[in-house]
Amino acid sequence: MTINGLLRKLRSLKGKKAEEARAEIKTLKEENKAYAKAGVIWEIAAPARDSLIVAGDKVIAGGVGQVLILDEATGKLRETLKVNGHARGLAVSEGQLVVSTSAGEVIGYGSSKPDQPASQITPLTATSPYPADELTPVYQQAAKDILAHTNIKDGFCLVLGGEEGRLAYELARNSNLKIYCIEPDPAKVEQARQKLTQAGYYGHRVTVHQTELSPLPYSRYFANLIVSDSLLKTGQIPGIPKDIATHVKPLGGIICLGVPANSQTENSNSHMDWLKQTGLAETSNIKDLQGYATLIRGALPGAGSWSHQYGDPGNTASSKDQLVRGGLGVLWFGDPGEKKMVNRHEGAVGPLAINGRLFIQGESTIMAFDAYNGLFLWERENPQAIRTGVFQNQNPGNLVASDDSLFFMMKESCYQLDAATGKTVAKIPLPEKLNDGKHEWGYLAYQNGLIFGTATTRKELEARQVRRGRKTEDSTDALFAIDVKTGKPAWSYQGKNIAHHTIAIGPEAAYFIDSSITSEQRAEILRQDKSHLEKLTGKEREIAEDRLKKQDLRLAVALDIKTGKKLWSKPVDVTDCSEIGIGGGKLTLLYQNNVLLLCGANANGHYWKQFIAGDFSRRRLVALNAGDGALLWKKDANYRHRPIVVGDKIIAEPWSYDLYTGIQHTRKHPLTGQEVPWSIMREGHHCGMLSASENLLMFRSGYTGFYDLEKDAGTRHFAGHRTGCWINAIPANGLVMIPESSAGCVCLFSISSTIVLEPREERTHWTIFSSVGPKTPVQHMALNMGAPGDRRDAHGTVWMAYPRPKPSRETGLDFKFDIKPQFSEGGGYESLNEITHPVKNAEPGWVYTSWAKGLKKCTIPLLGKSDSPTNYTVQLSFSGLEPVSLNNQQEPPLYEIKLQGNVVQKDFNPQTTKPTQTLKFDGVSVKANLQLELVPQNESARQTPAALSGIEIIRSDS
Repeated sequence: MTINGLLRKLRSLKGKKAEEARAEIKTLKEENKAYAKAGVIWEIAAPARDSLIVAGDKVIAGGVGQVLILDEATGKLRETLKVNGHARGLAVSEGQLVVSTSAGEVIGYGSSKPDQPASQITPLTATSPYPADELTPVYQQAAKDILAHTNIKDGFCLVLGGEEGRLAYELARNSNLKIYCIEPDPAKVEQARQKLTQAGYYGHRVTVHQTELSPLPYSRYFANLIVSDSLLKTGQIPGIPKDIATHVKPLGGIICLGVPANSQTENSNSHMDWLKQTGLAETSNIKDLQGYATLIRGALPGAGSWSHQYGDPGNTASSKDQLVRGGLGVLWFGDPGEKKMVNRHEGAVGPLAINGRLFIQGESTIMAFDAYNGLFLWERENPQAIRTGVFQNQNPGNLVASDDSLFFMMKESCYQLDAATGKTVAKIPLPEKLNDGKHEWGYLAYQNGLIFGTATTRKELEARQVRRGRKTEDSTDALFAIDVKTGKPAWSYQGKNIAHHTIAIGPEAAYFIDSSITSEQRAEILRQDKSHLEKLTGKEREIAEDRLKKQDLRLAVALDIKTGKKLWSKPVDVTDCSEIGIGGGKLTLLYQNNVLLLCGANANGHYWKQFIAGDFSRRRLVALNAGDGALLWKKDANYRHRPIVVGDKIIAEPWSYDLYTGIQHTRKHPLTGQEVPWSIMREGHHCGMLSASENLLMFRSGYTGFYDLEKDAGTRHFAGHRTGCWINAIPANGLVMIPESSAGCVCLFSISSTIVLEPREERTHWTIFSSVGPKTPVQHMALNMGAPGDRRDAHGTVWMAYPRPKPSRETGLDFKFDIKPQFSEGGGYESLNEITHPVKNAEPGWVYTSWAKGLKKCTIPLLGKSDSPTNYTVQLSFSGLEPVSLNNQQEPPLYEIKLQGNVVQKDFNPQTTKPTQTLKFDGVSVKANLQLELVPQNESARQTPAALSGIEIIRSDS
């Protein structure tokens, strides 16, 4: 057992067994120290931890203020070079050492005098590096015109046809743009680089790439501004309009084409035609200005928003984004990193994204970034705002956003910020009669021009009670709405004990639960018909009687959002809706499509053991009609985490239910074809709740994970990265945005930065499928031997990887079975990358990119004890992708194939010139298991094992 395993075991041990475990841990630690010394030739104490390379017979290490050059064989110090700052980058080429430092210096050292930097430095010039000619005023005026017409002075600029870099130079000189030039001519590229280097702009402000203009080597949506130098010089616009258009940023990115009035180049009306050919005309604003044509790109059709902590004011934790779906790729990554972020265990308020912007709350600030290219927009301090404790719905979020404003609550005020600049638009206090020095702003939402808040008192918790970011005990008695335009209260409602964690805002009403209930209202529930209890027996009756004894009765209330007038109030039984079992969370309320859902905001502390044991079986869902508060349905749902609503589905992990009826959703079992409950499995560490778009679920599953609701083929992973401990992967703006959220995590994740993903055409579809229910009798089984994961083909068949992926914890949902494989010596499972090794002559081709090599025998369970014998069709797929050396063999490798002990194929040669071979056998009789054998018939077969890729088994008499 490992040291970590023993440490976990030690928690439950006592006395002698505990001492034995401690002794074993001590022994293992001593052994580890000895192993650490094995193979070490030399080691030295060196204060150089920033960078390390090996070049020839030298080891070069960078540190603070110095670079050390050591002998590779002995570790002896040869030379110490002094630098300013941290030596972060090292490179060696042709006897030259190049060092880059955190002070912004790049220093070259020659081999003749290693203690002195090379003297070849390009002098910077304060004047233009370009000659003063007839084009000088043209470029100067063009840059001024472009900046004036677009009003874009920050962000990323793309220059089509960079020529000698003159337009880029003038734009850099008059703005803060980061400029990328595309130029096919290598001579022009070299000249542009030299001139821009001389001007001091090259690299950090302007970059010139030599390449053709279609396709461009940049990410989609990156350019705030697209212009053309070639147009100024030649009158021609290079590039294919539709290809170029993919790179302009949605929601404000501009293509600006034209020539200034002082140019000799003919100004053609074709600029407007070129812009219309981009394919963006229907969603953009195209203008014809003085000598210029501009296209201002609009929103991506189908893109959604994430304006509140749980997506929308109805708390569904899903967005209406129609673009985000299964195929995803990295659009950009970068700031913010973990330095400014809240510790992942503090239950941090999640990010927001709307109208092309991404808002992220750090330890003491709010930051805004462009969602499409990662451009930093602004940062605002709000140190006194409560930004933690949303874990288990202990606290509501403190941020909401509209298209043009960001709101945050801090103490007794709500601040309205300009979403584009971060500047304060208004400071909105609590309504006067509630602003008594005792109450603070306790809840925040936005809908239809109104902001909603609560008057909440907060009592500081004792230090021993503070956990997961929850620092206060809150109490709320008033809910109000304020008109954003006027800043004046629209209405205020005085309640008794409003659970501000349960407030949900619909398009026409505000809903909440008041924890106080009158004796008359209690009696109303107690008078309800209970005749159904008489039909219950055993455990069901016991649970029902227990619930009657400890009924949790509260008051559901609906208010008109315009006037605050009470529309209805109904007593509601929320017994067992919340705080059931380990991790049980606060009561929460969700609104969707005129339905109110009451449930628990349960935490996910990897509680698979408790789930399997049935500890969560009493966790209840209750649905009300939002129109009148009438009960629609209620049921025990046995769910693990806080439910979310996606369209008309309730995802109460791991299950799914119909929003309107509560009926549990099912799917066909991939082996038996029987209807079984739909399920989703998250393996590994999976703290944090689900979030969703209309087509995709996002969550943590060891790594960052996704579930394609359209394909319904299993969980996919983005390795090397993790999401946070509550909610921070959000679908909006047509993207998936995941701000850094691993701050404080000691797990070995290599990527600790913000990542934004975009929808792309899927390249690989490997997943981990989950299912419940019996695995026999098998109707249809498809095994993909050695595959990296499960996969659904174009016909809907789920090809199950074998061996099965093993979750790090027992889940009760993982798809387990054993075919008892036996291999020849040296045999095993192998796979290739399907992208680099495509198979085009078979369907599905990816089945043949993995295999079981040298499989001698396997036994596949098909029927249960009570199932009658039946016949199956068996299809075997063999791969010829692996290069094989026949070692001067004189004969081809031949195999005998047996099913149920009977020879069904003689003299089979798996090593033909074909990349794939398929054998089909009908009428195979099975009583319980299918036994498959591959028997080598000659020495060639023993030296070149067959590569079995697929085993497909279909019941013949079904």
